[in-house]
Amino acid sequence: MKNTKEKILQASLLLFNEKGMVNVSLRQIAQELNISQGNLNYHFKLKEDIVEALYFQLVEEMDNQMKSMELDNQLESLYKSSIKTMEKMYDYKFILIDFIHLMNENKKIKSHYAALMKFRNEQFQSVFRMLIEAEIFRPAEFEQEYERLYQRMNIIGDSWINVYATFDEDNSVEYYGDLLFEMIYPYLTDKGKREYWGFMERS
Repeated sequence: MKNTKEKILQASLLLFNEKGMVNVSLRQIAQELNISQGNLNYHFKLKEDIVEALYFQLVEEMDNQMKSMELDNQLESLYKSSIKTMEKMYDYKFILIDFIHLMNENKKIKSHYAALMKFRNEQFQSVFRMLIEAEIFRPAEFEQEYERLYQRMNIIGDSWINVYATFDEDNSVEYYGDLLFEMIYPYLTDKGKREYWGFMERS
């Protein structure tokens, strides 16, 4: 059975996703749960505290997703991890939709996110190096080529949901996952392309 704190986070996430973070008050969250605002304030004094808790909850889930990647089938594992990551992001879509506001208003999250992006880059560079060693990715042709690939993937990863939520709910989250993953295609060797089309056809 979920405790009150978990119920508050779940209700807040649903309301933030539906109405937007800036449009939801602590009073609305309390009303959604049919509890007093005093009871809610016992667990979270400010709405900012709830937002931070949800942000760090998402980060933990994303960390677990990265750790779960299987290294024996590197390219397919990277693809599956990318799709699952975007599904996680959709579950917390208010963070990306209200991203600029959130970064401007919350210094703790902004500072953590900046450090997290450096760490994620290191993780992806390690994966890219393994793919190069396995002759699935070609070697870099200019300095920082794969750092720039990560940056492009990260920019799209942080912004796709605004297009999806605003204009394009006909397509699935997986469609955008495929769109993002296709960015690696120019970096594949012939061996990598055969592997790519093999699992893409299966999926």
